[in-house]
Amino acid sequence: MSKELKHHGILGMKWGVRRYQNPDGSLTEAGKRRMEKKDVKWARKKYNKIYKKAYKSSKSEMNSYIKNELNPAFRDRYKKGYKSLNYVNEYNRKLAELMTRSASSIQAPSGRVVKFVAKRGQMGVHMVLADSRDTLSELKNGVFGNGRIAYRKQQVNMG
Repeated sequence: MSKELKHHGILGMKWGVRRYQNPDGSLTEAGKRRMEKKDVKWARKKYNKIYKKAYKSSKSEMNSYIKNELNPAFRDRYKKGYKSLNYVNEYNRKLAELMTRSASSIQAPSGRVVKFVAKRGQMGVHMVLADSRDTLSELKNGVFGNGRIAYRKQQVNMG
């Protein structure tokens, strides 16, 4: 038995310096990927809870919108069991707007905010994590300004 202390660290590695941060504190590419993974994990874990809470808080306002403000022609057809594409689009747009407003204070670990985007061609909305500077028109189109896809069905895409 020898009484020696040996250290098997990484050669040239400085204590307390992480490889995913630049000296100024900004994230390297590895750091951005790491935060993206954290956001995806967070979004998958919290998706149902956030969605249900936002839907519940906007439900009464959505019902009054349907009764009072939605185009009467859409409402009459809907009561007969027919949902036109225009009705679906208006419904989704308003629902996404109300749910985004109710979830505006929720942030992911990286600081991205929760927003909701209207589905295309079917009833409902998608939850996306967006930078606060991303505009709603970019989200409505499903693509951010730099070309990243904002959503794919229920899967939250951070890339």
